[in-house]
Amino acid sequence: MFDQIFGNYLVHAGRISKEQLAEVIEYESTVRVKLGLIAVAEKLITQEQADEVNQLQAIMDKRFGDIAVEKGYLTEDQVGQLLKKQGNIYMLFVQTLIDKGFMTLEEIDEALNAYQDEHGFTHSDMDDLVSGDIERTVRLFLPANTDINDRLCGIAVRTLLRVINSNAYVSKAYLVDELAADNFAMQAMEGDHSIISGFAGSGNSLLAIAEPFAEEKFECVDLDALDAVGEFTNCINGLFATDLSAEGVDIDMVPPEFYENPVTLKGNQFCVFPIAMGEDVVNFILSVDSDISIN
Repeated sequence: MFDQIFGNYLVHAGRISKEQLAEVIEYESTVRVKLGLIAVAEKLITQEQADEVNQLQAIMDKRFGDIAVEKGYLTEDQVGQLLKKQGNIYMLFVQTLIDKGFMTLEEIDEALNAYQDEHGFTHSDMDDLVSGDIERTVRLFLPANTDINDRLCGIAVRTLLRVINSNAYVSKAYLVDELAADNFAMQAMEGDHSIISGFAGSGNSLLAIAEPFAEEKFECVDLDALDAVGEFTNCINGLFATDLSAEGVDIDMVPPEFYENPVTLKGNQFCVFPIAMGEDVVNFILSVDSDISIN
C-alpha cells in the first residue's frame, strides 16, 4: 500500500504524472531491488562506495554483498539484513522510479522528507509507513483511539486489499458527530462491545466494492449492490469477531442493514476512514460503544 499512498502524493505534488505512477505500479512486480540501492537508502554506505562495488562486479564474478564486505563497507550481518529487504514494497517502488528515470534517489529522499513534514510524522512513523505491514501503516492514519478501532480497521483494509482491490490505499481518518452519505451498508455487533461498522459512499462509489465482491456489474448502487457491500462487511466483521472470541470477548453479529437513499449519520465522534480505489473513494464507518442514528 505504500506505493499507492506515496505515489499519489508524488502525483498531487507534481513530481510524477498519473501515467508514470501507473507504469511504476505495473512494472514494480517484475523488479528485483539492487542491494546497493538498499544500502545507500539505509545510509550504510555512500553512493560513491556503491558505484565502486558495482564497477568491481563488472570485472569480478562475485555478488555485491561479498565485494562490499571485502572492501570493509558492510558487515556480513548488514548484508543479511539488506537481503531481507529486497522484497519490501518501499524499496521496489524506489527502484522502479529510478529504473524508469522518473526520479533520482536524492529526489525521492527529498519528497519523503516533505511528505513527513506535511503529515507531521515522526521517524518511527515513517518506519511504519515503509515497512509494508498493513496494520502498522493503517494505525498511522487513524486518530488516537482504541485497540478495537485499530484492529477492526486493520482487518477491513487487509481484507479489502486481498479481496476487492490490491491497489486501494487509505488517507487520514477523522472523527465526526455527523456525516451525509448517498448510500450506506452497515452491520451492528453486540455483546461485550457495541460496534457499528460499514461503508458509506457518494454517487456510485460503493460499486468499487460491490462489483468485484459479487463478480457482476450493477447499473447503480441499488439494493442488490448494497447487499454485496453488506456481505463484504459481514466477512470483515466475522474475521474480527473470531479474533475477539479467541480472547474470550463475546461479540455477536446482527444482519446487515442497507440504505439506498441519501442519509445522515449522527453519533458521538465516530470514525470515518477514507479508502481510495482508483477514482472512487469510499468511507469505512466505525463506531465503538457509542450509538449512531441514521436519518
